[in-house]
Amino acid sequence: MAIWFDIDPHSGAPIFKQIVDRIKRAIATGLLQPDEQLPTVRELAEEHSINPNTVSKAYQNLELLGLVYTRPGVGGGTFIEREIAAELRKVELARYQQTLRKVVEEGHFLQLEAPELIRQFQLEVEARYTTDPILKSASIGETRFGSGSGSGGRPARKLSSNREVEVQND
Repeated sequence: MAIWFDIDPHSGAPIFKQIVDRIKRAIATGLLQPDEQLPTVRELAEEHSINPNTVSKAYQNLELLGLVYTRPGVGGGTFIEREIAAELRKVELARYQQTLRKVVEEGHFLQLEAPELIRQFQLEVEARYTTDPILKSASIGETRFGSGSGSGGRPARKLSSNREVEVQND
């Protein structure tokens, strides 16, 4: 499987936190499955040209959060926790709902009528789904990944493990 994402050293967010957030999102969306092995620290560090200690710190944080577990020895590595995916999705959906509430409250504060707020939301959704190569190529029940958006023209970086997904570059 390949997960396409950017690591932006200029974003202000620590790189280890960016890795944690991307992996959390991949778990929440079902892109990473229970018991699926993550790349080794060395593989991920080399892929992204970052310090292995940064990747190790991200994996340690994921383990403290209960999202991954490590298995030592031959056939060992870092794996997605079995029981966490559904719960993490619930948490992410609750966070999304909270964000939507804030947007609606802001629209109300600006005295926008509901139809105008809905129209603006629809325009944003349409713009996002027609310009983002990942969302543009995604369909219900099937996810394809192309180059990431919002990267200022930089190519997306990938987190790879033991499976492949179809890559579509539009």
